[in-house]
Amino acid sequence: MTTTPTEQSEDAATSSVSESEWPVIDLNEDVEAVERVDLEEKYLDLKDEVWRLRRKLNLEPATGAHPVNGGFAGAGGFLKRQSCAVFVDVQNMYHSAKKTYGRNLSYAKMLRACVRNRRLTHATAYVIDREGIEQTGFVDHLHYCGFQVKKRSVIERQDGSRKAEWELAIAMDMIAVADKVDSIIVVSGNGVFADVAPLLRAKGTRFEACAFRESLSDVLRDAVDWYHLLGEEHLYEG
Repeated sequence: MTTTPTEQSEDAATSSVSESEWPVIDLNEDVEAVERVDLEEKYLDLKDEVWRLRRKLNLEPATGAHPVNGGFAGAGGFLKRQSCAVFVDVQNMYHSAKKTYGRNLSYAKMLRACVRNRRLTHATAYVIDREGIEQTGFVDHLHYCGFQVKKRSVIERQDGSRKAEWELAIAMDMIAVADKVDSIIVVSGNGVFADVAPLLRAKGTRFEACAFRESLSDVLRDAVDWYHLLGEEHLYEG
């Protein structure tokens, strides 16, 4: 009997997991005697295993099809009941788009791609305010797209080097709102954000990343519950 490519990929993903990693449930166990906390732990183990396999297969769970945008559900369904917050590392995304395509990212298209049918409660863009570069129009555009904009100036150190970074502040902002939303989406390919994953999960929050395939760190991709891949269709024309 022949197998489909999807079945082959499922078999490959499953066979790569050692039996010692499988969550164990004893079918002969006296369910009535099981403590509630034990059941909750087993439920969470199974839930984690489902998400891990979905990430490995990168498939739509309902159909087995390969998602266009790394999405995890269809246009309807439970997404409409979910809330999410988006945090954009503008510096990272600007350079990623320029390096890969030589064009600028459309923040409106990006926002639609990762939010989809969910209810957006927070959208923050983190901008580096560089001396001599006029960004008023760009900041106004971000406001128009629905973003709260935070700006930070470049700092000159005693050794003469110049530095401006947002990573720590973005991480702190994500953690601050994690218990208010169902999902946190970081728009960046920077692997440093992988460290935030366990902190968000501890709050019961789903963690997602949105980035270009070419610039998405392997560390971040493996840490998140799902990732959304951007492409030329999310750039400005010309």
